[in-house]
Amino acid sequence: MRSILTLILLLTCLVEASAEKPFNGLVTNPEGKGIKARVSVVGRDKRTMADGKGRFGLTDIEADDTLLFVYKHDMLRVAVEGRQSISVVWNVEADEYRADEDEDLVNFGFGYVKRRESTDYTSGISGDRLRATGCSNLEDAIMMCYPGLKRIGGELCLHTQNSINSSSAVLVLCDNVEVNLETINVNDVKSVQILKGSNMYGFRGVNGVVLITTLSGEDVLKR
Repeated sequence: MRSILTLILLLTCLVEASAEKPFNGLVTNPEGKGIKARVSVVGRDKRTMADGKGRFGLTDIEADDTLLFVYKHDMLRVAVEGRQSISVVWNVEADEYRADEDEDLVNFGFGYVKRRESTDYTSGISGDRLRATGCSNLEDAIMMCYPGLKRIGGELCLHTQNSINSSSAVLVLCDNVEVNLETINVNDVKSVQILKGSNMYGFRGVNGVVLITTLSGEDVLKR
């Protein structure tokens, strides 16, 4: 009987050790408005993106990890310091912040992690770099800048084709709307980001995602 209990205890410990642990976060300005910052773990291949309310989720964050927040041209490093969640109030203009643990975020479990965490993506390809290739076709320009993206069996893929009956095509989004690359003018592109096997977009993102951001009116005036 004692040996069975010991075995159960060992199995429980192994399960707990191998299970992912959620780490929910919130990044807002002093007025409480969410900041859509990119969030990564310094020195580790783990990153995500805060949503419109500033919510983000990661898994298996270590007590001594440091989070890097990037918003436009501003960056902020925040040490985890053993917290189980983090609520950051970031005054970007004054370059000041406050960080606290939030019990509500801890209790939310995997709520902010689901479909948000990504562990592999490019840092981005600027529109200027794409145009410098001399390609008038956006797809050709992206493939020149990112050789891992290829046309396989008529599909734009990041990986070898899965099977005859299963599509390996990447999901292409322009300003968060699904599009065909042929409809986007390379001269209208501000940046392109490529995610490999992202779970941010559910099963549609399994084969990878091409994220296109177009130039705003203000961007055009600056050119």
